[in-house]
Amino acid sequence: MTGADASLKCVVAWSDMRNLCSIVEDALQAQVAAGDVLRLSEDALLVHAANEPSDIRDWVRAALEDGESVLVVEFERWSGYGPGVDSRWLMSRGHCGASTPRPGWFSRTAGSLDSR
Repeated sequence: MTGADASLKCVVAWSDMRNLCSIVEDALQAQVAAGDVLRLSEDALLVHAANEPSDIRDWVRAALEDGESVLVVEFERWSGYGPGVDSRWLMSRGHCGASTPRPGWFSRTAGSLDSR
């Protein structure tokens, strides 16, 4: 659900038994638009949704087995740098590039631009 009340969340899941990235990604995409989920690594994904972190945790938890874990963090402020961060994905969700003329730098404070 992309909208004005949507916020950025990071979902980190880990297991000693299996790789969870596709499992977590599928669980998230069953609840929000596929375009609102972005894989950062084998352990972490970003989700842009209006849902509470506890809701997102519960979606993922339903796909986990005993001994596996998930952490969902909602961001009020965030910042990124470099080609490993999909700035185009972030910008399409209400994020603007920083006014500082350095390629790859961008930041966001809930509702406003942080141009450090």
